[in-house]
Amino acid sequence: MIVFDEVWFGYGERQILRGASFSIAFPERVAFLGGSGEGKTTILRLILGLIRPDSGKILVDGEDITGKSETELREVRMKFNIVFQEGALFDSLNVKENVAFCLREYTRMTEVEIDERVREILATVGVEQAIDLMPEELSGGMHRRVSLARSLALSTPKMFLYDEPTTGLDPINADNICRLMADLSKDGKGLIMVTHKVSDAMKVAGRFLFLKNGAVIFDGDGKALLGSEIPEIRFFATEGGFHGG
Repeated sequence: MIVFDEVWFGYGERQILRGASFSIAFPERVAFLGGSGEGKTTILRLILGLIRPDSGKILVDGEDITGKSETELREVRMKFNIVFQEGALFDSLNVKENVAFCLREYTRMTEVEIDERVREILATVGVEQAIDLMPEELSGGMHRRVSLARSLALSTPKMFLYDEPTTGLDPINADNICRLMADLSKDGKGLIMVTHKVSDAMKVAGRFLFLKNGAVIFDGDGKALLGSEIPEIRFFATEGGFHGG
């Protein structure tokens, strides 16, 4: 369970979250929606302890993580698998070496074991044929899949975290990524998806939280979202995302 209890966070004088409160069980599939700068990606970073709130509590599995050291946070982060929007790969390494990098750095696996593990992960995300390609040779969809493969290399998470996973992709690749996300979130594994594309969120999530002015102004299922009378949500779910792409 992830719990945000009256969380406030800002960058200097710019306030991002204003008393945000919610709880998410690990098996849930949740999408955070809202305009740019409303704190969607900030929430992912707070969950991982990459940044700390100005006030309030963040609990993961019942433990308040806001005061944990970097060493203690490592155990917390192993519960999650995250793919940030930028998903940057090492330009000088091919696909195999990008995925193998952390295995070489943080495990004692042999080269044979690393090769087997890399091929297994690439097959899981459907890009095993790209194993020898360089990042500049990948399409946008393949690049996103390889970024996901690299994040899968070290951990078996309880929950996947996605930051704008379909941004910049054409409709076909975006749909493929959504299907991959759904396939990976099985056997009790949930996900949190940050996006401004309601249409993509509908393919993956069952619960939707809408952020406005640093707080959650909506928390419900897809039917309730599309039927909401809140003006910001109505605009976002039609012209701002659902019908407009």
